[in-house]
Order: sequence, then C-alpha cells, then structure tokens
Amino acid sequence: MSEAEPKQPLSSFSTRRPVGVLVVFLAAGVFGLFSYGRLPVTLMPELTYPTLTVRTEYPGAAPEEVENDISRPVEEALGVVSGLQRISSVSRAGISDVVLEFTWDTEMSEATQDTLERLDLVFLPPEAERPLILQYDPSLDPVMEYALTGEGERFQGEEGLRRLRRLAELQVKRALEPIKGVAAVRVRGGLEEEIQILVDEDRLRRTGLPVETVIARLRQENIN
Repeated sequence: MSEAEPKQPLSSFSTRRPVGVLVVFLAAGVFGLFSYGRLPVTLMPELTYPTLTVRTEYPGAAPEEVENDISRPVEEALGVVSGLQRISSVSRAGISDVVLEFTWDTEMSEATQDTLERLDLVFLPPEAERPLILQYDPSLDPVMEYALTGEGERFQGEEGLRRLRRLAELQVKRALEPIKGVAAVRVRGGLEEEIQILVDEDRLRRTGLPVETVIARLRQENIN
C-alpha cells in the first residue's frame, strides 16, 4: 500500500476556485498600478550621508598658511572622532575645508556633537573665524559638470592653469549664470592668482616699521 501524497492546500484551492484566484491577482495588479502612479520621483532623493565638513575662514591667508595654521591642527584634533573612516582637507586662499567621512552605521548627531567638543580644544589664529560644521546634502551636488582643457604652450604649466581658471570664471561662468533654471555655477580646479609680497627686512628695519604692522595692513586691505 503506497503512502498518501501530501496535500497542497494552495494548489488545491486554486484548482477549485479559479475565479477567486483570478480576482485576487487582478486586484493586486490594479493596486500596484495605482500605487506606481502616486510614487514620488525626485532627481535627488533625500538621503543622509555620513559626512561632515568643517569649514574655517582665515581672511587674507595664502593656501600654505591655511594648510599649516588651520587644516593640519583641525585634522589632528578630529582624527580620533568615534566612527571616523577617513579624513581629508582642502586648503584654499582664506578657506579651509576638512572633510570627515564616517561609517554608515554612525549616529550622525553624536558624531556632530563629538566633533564640536574636539573643535573647542583646537588653538587657531586670532584672525581665523569660528569653524562651521556643514553636513553633506546630495541635492546640492552639481547636475552637470564641464571640464576645460587647452592645447599649445599657452596652457602648459602653472601659467596655463591660471589662464584656464580665468577663462572659467570670467567667460564660462558668466555665460551660464543668466540661463533660466540655473541656480548656481561653481568653478573648481586650476590655479587662483595670488600676489606675493617680498619684504626687504633691512630697509624695513631702518624705517622702524615692524613686519607685523605690514601684515596687519595687508589683511585689512585684502578684498579676496
């Protein structure tokens, strides 16, 4: 005597009630189509990235000064923040950006508080502004990016990078900003122009003028 085959309630019900099963599938399909039409679609969906940027303004300072006086001390102080995965910095004329990247399971409110507490222990120059903590927002990412390149000797070396930077700021940026729908145009890369002032210490000493006075006056008159 052979053993009885195990019963399969679902297949048995489908065989005995084909109309009911068809109605259920049709209802599920209609509900799916209705829901699909109401789902919001955005180009930049809301997403919290585990990234913080510490921005410090240092008016009148050259990139090298910003690196030595701001970026490095901040990096050293924040390198031990809990959950930190990677730290990097960008030093530009008058501005330091220290970027902290955390693991995805990091509680960002706690990471922000920890960062604030450690920033309070960093000694910065009196001329530097109070550091700001910025959280990464993907909606602020550029939708389109353009790269400028140049051919020939005019665009070789550091002078070529300066020319490309001037071209981007004075022509390309100004041409794109008035276009309808363009919220902002930002220029990155190249080399920003910088004025170097070489002080003759002997002549300065004879005039009795301290070099600190010259530096302070330059910072007061600086417009960048």
